[in-house]
Amino acid sequence: MTRQSRIRALACAAGALAVFGLVAFPGAARAAFAEDPVASPESVSTSMRYQVTLAARSCPDYSKVMAGRVRDDDTEAATAPGRDNSYADGQAVSPDVESAAGGCTPLTGWSFTFGTGHERKSALSVVTGAIGDSGGTQAEVPLLDSTGHATTKTLSGAVTVVLTDAQVAQAIRAQLYVQGGTPADPLLSQSRPGYAFGALRCGSDGRSDTNTQWIGFPAGVRHVFCFAYYVKSAGPPATLIVQARTTRDVGYPQRFTFDASMSYAADHTITLATGYAPVTRTLVRTAGGAPGHVVAHTPDGWRLSDLSCSKSGSGQSAVTIDPTTGTIDATLAPQEIVTCTYTFDPPPVGAGLAFRVFSDNAGGTVQVGLTGTGGPYSLRASPAGDGSAAPATGADLTALTPGQYALTVGLPSSAWSLTGLVCNGTVVRTSGLTAQLTLSIGQPLDCTVRVSHPAGSLDLRAVTVGGVGSAAFVVAPLAGGGTLSGVATTTGFGVPSSASGVPTVPFGSYLVTPLAPPSTVDGSWQLGSFTCDPGDKAGAGIDNVDVVPLTAGTDQAKCVATFQFVAAPTLQLVLRFAGEPDGRASPAVIEVACDDGSHGRVVLAAADLTEQQLPAKLGFLDPSRCIVQPPADGAAPGAAASVAAELSPAFGNAPLSLPASVDISHDVGEYTVTVTITYHAATDVPRQARILTNPKVLPVALIGAGLVGLGLVILMVMVVRSRGV
Repeated sequence: MTRQSRIRALACAAGALAVFGLVAFPGAARAAFAEDPVASPESVSTSMRYQVTLAARSCPDYSKVMAGRVRDDDTEAATAPGRDNSYADGQAVSPDVESAAGGCTPLTGWSFTFGTGHERKSALSVVTGAIGDSGGTQAEVPLLDSTGHATTKTLSGAVTVVLTDAQVAQAIRAQLYVQGGTPADPLLSQSRPGYAFGALRCGSDGRSDTNTQWIGFPAGVRHVFCFAYYVKSAGPPATLIVQARTTRDVGYPQRFTFDASMSYAADHTITLATGYAPVTRTLVRTAGGAPGHVVAHTPDGWRLSDLSCSKSGSGQSAVTIDPTTGTIDATLAPQEIVTCTYTFDPPPVGAGLAFRVFSDNAGGTVQVGLTGTGGPYSLRASPAGDGSAAPATGADLTALTPGQYALTVGLPSSAWSLTGLVCNGTVVRTSGLTAQLTLSIGQPLDCTVRVSHPAGSLDLRAVTVGGVGSAAFVVAPLAGGGTLSGVATTTGFGVPSSASGVPTVPFGSYLVTPLAPPSTVDGSWQLGSFTCDPGDKAGAGIDNVDVVPLTAGTDQAKCVATFQFVAAPTLQLVLRFAGEPDGRASPAVIEVACDDGSHGRVVLAAADLTEQQLPAKLGFLDPSRCIVQPPADGAAPGAAASVAAELSPAFGNAPLSLPASVDISHDVGEYTVTVTITYHAATDVPRQARILTNPKVLPVALIGAGLVGLGLVILMVMVVRSRGV
């Protein structure tokens, strides 16, 4: 071969090698600039996974919607749901119960928003402190049981959300709320127009029909359901506001009752209590239909002095007023607000001095003593605690001589207290059970004495055995209204801890539900016992809740929930280096996957010549089977890598070969699988040969040569010489 032909051959070889280096060894070419990304270590235990499945349903009309346990005017549907509730108090929301009603179809593409609080400023309540959304409901999702394990069934028109750590922290304290849609658009009218709110039920509380519900997890439960119902093509809403006020300050909240056909309460009444400032009840209802009928029941001694209605919007609503009977008939026009105000005159003030007594929370007999000119004077009153004041009778005070008088109040028992004194709308300072009054010439005094019996109280205590943790209690009035919650954090095994955050409550019956501390990889909590004194489990019908009655005779109740810690077996996966460092080129990776959904990954970096393990052990609340896959060894080209695995505790004498199956049971506290990769470096060869055979070195050499010009020729000369050309 001539010298010129030899040079041409070298040039052609350079081009071929350049392409070869970029195509035949693409990974090596990239490595010259940046390392390939490697999967990150991870540990995911389903024992720490809390999930919510949210289902949405489209109904043709309100007759197909099932109401909550309590029918009252807190309901946010514009027309009363047509079906009665089928749940027992405290029963978990269930697809079986929901599907039994029928008539509504799965709604896909509907989304929900989670928050840390809730508020209502318009027709529908919304969450506050938003912390995530659900994404859209899907045509079909696996149906999970209460522990989050998949069943053989599916659920249509639903989406399952794995709660974040922040969301779980809120749920454990019964302070995680969810709503349909978004706070700015609860009915998704921008993307899914034409729907009206029907009902929303979540977790273990299907009591109220509002667009926000709380989510909590009783002991042993890590998956709950929410069902939301929307009415397609419902009529437009309208609003009726009933308002009450008094013409002067009477010093106590007088209760006014109205018959209201639009009310959702069982007796179709609404109640407003005011001592002077206006108070209102807002009823958002479907426009049109039968006229709304409202009639006031004026308390004894009072007088309805004025009744008027105003309209906002188009003014098309038809309203008829009869001040004589205190009656309103209103047919509401779409999107219009009609406000009707009832103004009441208190009983007239006579000559001299008059006393009325108002009691909070309970009824009783109160003594009123007066000393001064011509005294002493003795009177008594028996307020019923029903929102009205009772006149004090006895001595005649109409002809008292003007001057200074000392008032002394005698209470029914030491449990009561004097909470206020108002005369002619002015607050009079009291000292203990006494006060000083001045009766002026020609100016009668009309005084209201306010006394109070302590409201009901709940002493909620948690006991943990086998560990410490924070448990929550949820308190819901059976008659309706918002729920309360408190958290008890234990500090020692078997030591009771009282819940904070639960204030006094009005007398009535309450459903109390304990929520367990969160499960971890180390174990979970079981409810060993839950008792309230007084309490009635039969009234609730569910073992893990209790109904607590609070009355003036029994105004305190004590509930104790005992939780037992149940340790979980754990699995640790260890990946260990052995052998020659030159035998490694990239990270080694090994993975484990379990039947319950738990999984983990261990990554041993290329330069790590020790060992690594899962970031956290996998914990198992139920028996499971885990498969450890053969590792990606990351051996260098030409090097050899052998894999050995062992299980501790060992079962039998057979070696552990990968893939390996590990059966997890509660008979063993901790399983450890140790995988050792032993590396053997490639046999050493002459340096010039290694430049061409080592895919890591060749691209660097090509790049260093520039692949063009003189550098390329120099590189080819090296190649020819190395091959003896």
